[in-house]
Amino acid sequence: MKKIIFLPFLLLFIRIGAQKHTTVFEQSGGKETATYAQTIQWYQELAKTNTGITIKTFGNTDAGYPLHLVLYSKGKVQDPIQWHKAGKVVLLINNGIHPGEPDGIDASMMLLRDLVTGKVNMPDNLAIGIIPIYNIGGSLNRNSFSRVNQDGPISYGFRGNAQNLDLNRDFIKSDSRNAKAFVEIFQFMNPDLFMDNHVSDGADYQHTMTLLTTQHNKLGGPIGDFLHDVFEPALYKTMEAKQWPMCPYVNFFGANPDRGWDAFYDAPRY
Repeated sequence: MKKIIFLPFLLLFIRIGAQKHTTVFEQSGGKETATYAQTIQWYQELAKTNTGITIKTFGNTDAGYPLHLVLYSKGKVQDPIQWHKAGKVVLLINNGIHPGEPDGIDASMMLLRDLVTGKVNMPDNLAIGIIPIYNIGGSLNRNSFSRVNQDGPISYGFRGNAQNLDLNRDFIKSDSRNAKAFVEIFQFMNPDLFMDNHVSDGADYQHTMTLLTTQHNKLGGPIGDFLHDVFEPALYKTMEAKQWPMCPYVNFFGANPDRGWDAFYDAPRY
């Protein structure tokens, strides 16, 4: 009899635990995105229940807050130096460089939760670092009207940071404190892959997902060939199999598609 009584309580406990780590995006039915404070608190709460997660802070930003970096891989050691020694693929994910494009902010939260709970299988040779929100000042400057063509959310951050700098144009000149803190993170991680999450700012793409990778002919040599001939085709094929087909991110200046589209120019400032 005790076992029969214990099972409902166990199921209730598991369900409460799962609900505790739902995101603002999920709670709102996809209509809202987490604020900066909600995002950081969410990661901190997730880390309390998962010892494999490590959260570090780096430098300062123009908004007066440090950048957070969330580290996760299978195993007890969350150290990029040890990751590289172990032959792991180190992935750095950046979110909220334009906080009005918040999809990556919410998606990264959901991905990490699903990885640590086992809902999504984490490859043994993968290690992840996540910057929850890069443009903190822009994230704090929320509104509902600066992206009239974009489908939601109800409120979102602003493109410029606390100095009104576009951080996606600041990687080389590094006028912002954010960029200097980012350099610290990049050197600390020494990533094999860097993913910077954006949204198309209301452009009428017919695909939900678009992909913009480094120009393979800029990379050159074996790594350029691998990107163009192996890595990119595998991404498109896998997303197609998951019924989330992607298309390349292109510039579509002008109204006549018969003239073609320009591939996005992969300038150093990005």
